[in-house]
Amino acid sequence: MKRRGVTFKLFAITSSLFLLLYTIIMLGQLLFFEQFYQSKKLGDLENKLKTFAEHYVSKQWDEESMANEVSLFISRNKAQIAIVSTDGKVKVDNPFGIVVRNAAGEKVKISLSMFPDVYRKDLINANLHIGDHIEATGVFEEGIPQTLFYPLVIHKAGEKPIGSLKTSGTAEPLERLSGEITGMLLPSPNQWNSRQGILVLVIKDWFPLSEARKANLESGNIIEEEWVEPWSGVRSLVVIQPAMKDGKVTDLIIASTSLQQISEANDALRLFYIYIGIGGFALILLLSLIFSKVVSKPLLSLNRSALQMAKLDFSVKSPIMRNDEFGSLARSLNTMAEKLDVTLKELQQANEQLRAEMEQKQRMELIQKEFVSNVSHELKTPISIVKSFAEGLKDGVGENKHDRYIEVILDETEKMEELVRDMLELTKLESKTIKLKKSSFFVSELMEEVVDKLLHHFNEKDLRVVTILANEEALFADQVKIEQILFNILVNAIRHARVGSEITVRIEGRDNRELFVAIENEGEHIPEDQLEHIWDRFYRIERSRNRKTGGTGLGLAIVKHIIELHEGTYGVRNTDRGVTFYFVLPCHLPTE
Repeated sequence: MKRRGVTFKLFAITSSLFLLLYTIIMLGQLLFFEQFYQSKKLGDLENKLKTFAEHYVSKQWDEESMANEVSLFISRNKAQIAIVSTDGKVKVDNPFGIVVRNAAGEKVKISLSMFPDVYRKDLINANLHIGDHIEATGVFEEGIPQTLFYPLVIHKAGEKPIGSLKTSGTAEPLERLSGEITGMLLPSPNQWNSRQGILVLVIKDWFPLSEARKANLESGNIIEEEWVEPWSGVRSLVVIQPAMKDGKVTDLIIASTSLQQISEANDALRLFYIYIGIGGFALILLLSLIFSKVVSKPLLSLNRSALQMAKLDFSVKSPIMRNDEFGSLARSLNTMAEKLDVTLKELQQANEQLRAEMEQKQRMELIQKEFVSNVSHELKTPISIVKSFAEGLKDGVGENKHDRYIEVILDETEKMEELVRDMLELTKLESKTIKLKKSSFFVSELMEEVVDKLLHHFNEKDLRVVTILANEEALFADQVKIEQILFNILVNAIRHARVGSEITVRIEGRDNRELFVAIENEGEHIPEDQLEHIWDRFYRIERSRNRKTGGTGLGLAIVKHIIELHEGTYGVRNTDRGVTFYFVLPCHLPTE
C-alpha cells in the first residue's frame, strides 16, 4: 500500500473518523451513563408517583382496590411504596399479607414486607386459602391496638413450617399469633421484594420530618433524596409526593428504589468497556483497511485497463499532474481521448441510427399518404352517387323514381357514416389512448348475442352457425371491445361464405389459462401471399374495392388493435373448407 496511494489515504480518513466516533461513544458511556440512567429513572418514578397521588385523592379507593393499585405500582415500576400521614403514621404499607381473626375476634394483618425472599416459593406452594387456620411467630408493630404483625415463621396445620427463627436479628421478645385466615394478597414471584421492609426503616429514620422538608411538602413540591442503609451502605433513591386536597396536604406517598444495581452495572460496564475498547480499536483498523481496499479496487482495476489501452500507437496527451492512482487514471483517460477512431465509429453508428429513423419517418409519411388516398377513394364514390342522385331530385325526376333516389342517397350516406365511424375508432385504437373497462364474462354467451343481432344477415344467405365449446373459462376483458371483435369477424365471415353453408365457431379453454376462439366460414381461400396483409387498414382481396362485398376495409384492422390492447394473439389460415380467423386472449382474473 503506497503512502501516497488512494488506498492509504482512504484508509487513513476512514479509520480516523470511526476511531473518533468510537472514542466519543465510549467516553460518553463511561462518564455519563450512570448519571443519565439515574436521572431517567428518577424522572419516570416522579411522574408515576404524581399520577398515583392524583388517583389516590380523586378515586377514594377501598381497602381491596388500594391493595391492588399498590401491587400494580410495585410491579410496573420496580419500586416500593407506602402511604403515611403527615406525622409518619403508616396507613398503607406493603399490600401483600395475610389477614387472620384471632381468638378474641380481632383482625390482625400478617405483613410480608420483612419475610425473607428465600421462603417465598415455600409460601406460594403452601396453597393457603381463606378459612385455613395458621400460626405465626414474630413481632407486633408498636402501638395499641396491635393490628400489624411481622412474621419469622408461618405454620399451617398439617404442613411444614415456613421460615426460620435464626433470621430474627431483633432483641425484642418473639410472640405468637394464631387464627383463621379471613383475607390475603400474595405476590407473584416477580413482585416479591424485601426492600419494602427497608422502606419502613426509611420512614422511621425520616420522621418526624424536618421543618425544611415539611415546608417543601406543604407547598406541594416533591422531595427526592438519596438514602444510604447504615449497616450495608446500599444506596436507595427515596421520593416523597404530597397528596393534596383543597390545597392542603392530607397524606404523603413515599416510594423507594435501589440505586445499588445501577452502580454495580456501571462498574461492570466500565471494566467491560476497557476490554471491548481495545478490541474495538483493533477491529476498526482492520475494517477500515478492508473497506479502503474494497472501495479502491474498482479504481485500480479501471486504471489497469486504461493502461492496457494506452499501449496503442498513441502518445500521452498531457503531463502527469498527481502522484496517486487518480493521476494515473487521468493520464489513461487523456490517452483514450486521442483514439478518434472509436469516436468515429460511434458517430457512424449514430448516423446509421439517424438514417434508420429517417427511413422510418418516410415510411410513416407514405402510410399517411396512402391513408389519405384510401379515405379519398372510399369517400369519392358515395359522394359522387349522392351528388348525382341529389341533382336528379333537384331536376325533378319522375314520381316513380323519387323514392328510389332518396333510398340510394340514404344508403350511401349510411355507408359514409359507417366508414367515418370505423376511421375514428381505428384512430383511437392506434393512438393507444383507450382505457379498457374490464369485467368477467363468458364469450359463448356474448357470441349468442352477436349472432342474434346478425340473424337477418344469416337468413339472407341461408347460413347456419355451429358453436363448439371445450373447457371454456370466464374471460376478464372489455366486454364491449370483445363484442366488436366477434361482430367484425362474423360480418367478414358472412360476406365471404357460400350461400347455404355453415359458419363454425370454436371456443376452447387451454391449460395455460388462455381462451382460444376461432370462426371458420366455407368459401374461397385467401391467396397465401395476401394472408399477412389481411389485417391492414383498407385492405381488400377484391382489387376492384367493391364495397358491397368488402365493407369499409377497416374491420379487421380494428380487430387487430383491440386484441393487441388485451395482450392477445391473432391470425388467419386457409382450411379444407374455407378460411378460419382466430385469436387467443389470456383469462386473467380481477384479483390478479
